[in-house]
Amino acid sequence: MTPTAVTVLLALATATPVEVSTIEGTRHTGTIVSADLTTWKLESKGETVDVALSSILEARLPSKGEAAASSPHEIILVDGSRMGSGSIQLSGETVTMTAAAADSITLPRSSIGNIRFAESPSSVDTQWTELLSRERREDWLVIRKEEKLDFVPGVVSSINDQHVSLLLDGETVPVARANVFGVILRHRGTGSTKAAGLVELRNGDRLAVHTVTSNGTEFTLQLAVGPRVTIPITSVRLIDFSSDKLTWLSSLKPRDIKHEFRFIEPATPLQNDRDVWGEALRLGNQSFTRGICLRSKTIVQYRLNGDHSRFLALMGIQHGYAGDVYVEISADGQKLLAESVSPLDKEPFNVELDVSGKFQLEILVDYGTVQSDIGDHLVLAEARLLK
Repeated sequence: MTPTAVTVLLALATATPVEVSTIEGTRHTGTIVSADLTTWKLESKGETVDVALSSILEARLPSKGEAAASSPHEIILVDGSRMGSGSIQLSGETVTMTAAAADSITLPRSSIGNIRFAESPSSVDTQWTELLSRERREDWLVIRKEEKLDFVPGVVSSINDQHVSLLLDGETVPVARANVFGVILRHRGTGSTKAAGLVELRNGDRLAVHTVTSNGTEFTLQLAVGPRVTIPITSVRLIDFSSDKLTWLSSLKPRDIKHEFRFIEPATPLQNDRDVWGEALRLGNQSFTRGICLRSKTIVQYRLNGDHSRFLALMGIQHGYAGDVYVEISADGQKLLAESVSPLDKEPFNVELDVSGKFQLEILVDYGTVQSDIGDHLVLAEARLLK
């Protein structure tokens, strides 16, 4: 065997698998060859598959290893990104940190929302969350006093490994880092921070990004409010591009839910992203991470506000259950679908409905041929509203 062949086989053996889901409902499984601003190229079963970036909802990169260790400190950016850090330095208008995303990242001070130095979780986390929600005109240096958090307003002028310096009444006061729970920086106008995607790392970091590209071994991320960083593919768990393309039904709060209990009262009538008993959503031999599960004798309504064009889902009875149901889906009182669903169906129903200009979506689940709610677990897998 030639050295080149050995190299190729080793690369294939160590390549990270990826599952790419598209807006059309298709899934592609393979390894990443490359990704640019228009196309992702995947190696799948010995063939190269091109997937248009505009159609990609998400890419999942499962790992058989243990989750990466979290960092001792956490930085929250104004766009909601969460980044663990081992070292944090603030000087002037820049913050330099070490992170899983790169050995060193330099961010503009205006992109930072808050920095937590204390361990997490803690018994005062509720107080920390409450402080974060409050309006402020100055920076806050937060101190923990036993089971209570207190803050000192001022201007955080610098941060290093030993001190957090606070400018207070014209005087700089250095406070030992070990005594600081965290700092919350004042609100600043940062312009638009709308991101095209969200990248989740195996260590728990969540990064809002404008672009994602890859050479097959690394991802290069253009952060929404920061620099471009390059990270190994093996560090990534999920890349989600769905926010500007669709709304997952399970992310919406129902406008109204009506349910008539009959035989199995403890089970919830509606469950998001899980079966009504808390199990993973399954249709046949396929599992789903997103969708809703409804019991019979349930009517649920959602606001659409005229913002969506199509409603898509795969519909069937949760794997392992013998119930059967009758389903109606309507929009603004117009019936769009009426189907009987049972475990005898060979394939899930492919639901694709036009909801252009509609303001309310209603899903009704009733008894099927058997007048009982036992086993009536209707799954709408990957239920989504296209924008």
